[in-house]
Amino acid sequence: MRITRRRFATVNARESALVERLVPAGPPPTALLLVSRLANGSRLWFAIAAVLALRPGWRPAAADGVVAALLAAGGTQLVNHLVDRPRPAPEPALVRRPDSPSFPSSHTAVGVAFTTAVARRDPRLGAVLAPLAATLAYGRVRLRVHWPTDVLAGAVLGLGAGRAAERAYVHLRIALRRR
Repeated sequence: MRITRRRFATVNARESALVERLVPAGPPPTALLLVSRLANGSRLWFAIAAVLALRPGWRPAAADGVVAALLAAGGTQLVNHLVDRPRPAPEPALVRRPDSPSFPSSHTAVGVAFTTAVARRDPRLGAVLAPLAATLAYGRVRLRVHWPTDVLAGAVLGLGAGRAAERAYVHLRIALRRR
């Protein structure tokens, strides 16, 4: 069963009023736009994984981070197809308005998943990445491309993917060795 856009009218109106009251309007900070654009297609997280992989001790964290990002991206795509929630009106600063359903935020899910998986291997690295993931999550609401509950759902999905990544990575390695 697909949840249609019509069913979100009341929730969207309430969240819109909340966002307008609590989140600044107007041109967004350049840093939010930059982080948001870099995170498109998970490029930001894959680039960070590539840098981490340069240091042998961080390679397992990088691998888990990539697996977590892929799990989160796949999970959000699945939920997006089931829940057809419309997006809020975006900031004029955005060059291209996303046209995919709003729920859940894949940017947030991937960022939280990557950070969670890396933090499970190396808590210090996770502490370094957490502000970046949080900035990205806040930016999705600030840029008016996601509702707060989209971001919250993306974070929950990302936590689950981040926690599952290590196990998924082990199973993937075992499956590849059998070939």
